[in-house]
Amino acid sequence: MSCSSSFAKASSLAILLLLALTLQQLEADMSMSCSGMLTDLSPCLGFLQGEEDYPSADCCDGASSLVAAAATTADRQEACECLKSAAGEGSAEVTASRDLPADCGLSLPFTISPDVDCSQ
Repeated sequence: MSCSSSFAKASSLAILLLLALTLQQLEADMSMSCSGMLTDLSPCLGFLQGEEDYPSADCCDGASSLVAAAATTADRQEACECLKSAAGEGSAEVTASRDLPADCGLSLPFTISPDVDCSQ
């Protein structure tokens, strides 16, 4: 085997390894984080705490972003667990939390409540 052939194989292997690491990092970056979800929904705080009768346009935009980002079953389960936890902290009225998606014209495959089963 020539030196240039060995170098070419090593370079190809290094490029494939770098590509695999890059794709792995991209997938990790695309994963939804609970803090990011709650940041998206921060304009909803007044509505969720009963201080406003209707969610604001910014609130609905944040909720819409969350729904759009939850593209896979795993993403939806992660979003469900995050929102379930936030709803269970008592900072939001249960009725407002439950009604938020419909009030924004959105559809979620789960109800936002402290007792929802997110595995379904």
